Amino acid sequence: RIKKIFLNLVIFDLVYTLIYMEHIDILDKAGNKTGDTATNDEAHKKGLIHKVVHIWIINSKGEILLQKRNKLKKAYPLHWDMSAAGHIDSGETSLEAAKRETFEELGLSLKNSSFNLLITLQENTVLNQGVYVNNEFQDVYVVHLDMDISLLRIGLNEVEEVKWTNIVDFKKMTEGKGELLFPHTEEHKIVLDYLKNITVPVSREGSK
Repeated sequence: RIKKIFLNLVIFDLVYTLIYMEHIDILDKAGNKTGDTATNDEAHKKGLIHKVVHIWIINSKGEILLQKRNKLKKAYPLHWDMSAAGHIDSGETSLEAAKRETFEELGLSLKNSSFNLLITLQENTVLNQGVYVNNEFQDVYVVHLDMDISLLRIGLNEVEEVKWTNIVDFKKMTEGKGELLFPHTEEHKIVLDYLKNITVPVSREGSK
């Protein structure tokens, strides 16, 4: 009886993984799809190369919308981070993933034209004593948007809270001063340089 129960649990776990867990496309070193897929957990355990999206929302004051990562995150829980981010699901385009993650984490439904691809970066870091590996290409998007953040419907399983941050305070955070910030060092420099030079009008779309 015990063996049968154990076997049923194993089967349930396999079925749940295959059906409900997100699968992502595995890439080669050049960023091309290999034809293989894996779950997010598997990709990070084995260091498999994949692609993610990073979204930075900036308002007409030049402030950045930051989110505080959920306390249960495996990487840098309760650290401030970009506005939204996530993995590109298998078969999904980068832009589709950017739109989906922005909606899932912030409750914002935005047009394709709202997303401007700034740069694609590559990161390979090992966290949590070697059990969590970030081996990924990162499509970095910028969205220019004015909104009342009190109206956002944030995904509490992903995000603790959000706030607008000016360039001075953000720069201090990147230097290790003030509140904790997810250490995307190269990306932070690129965003800071971008902020110093923007003269782009913003959209006034709200949460939908």
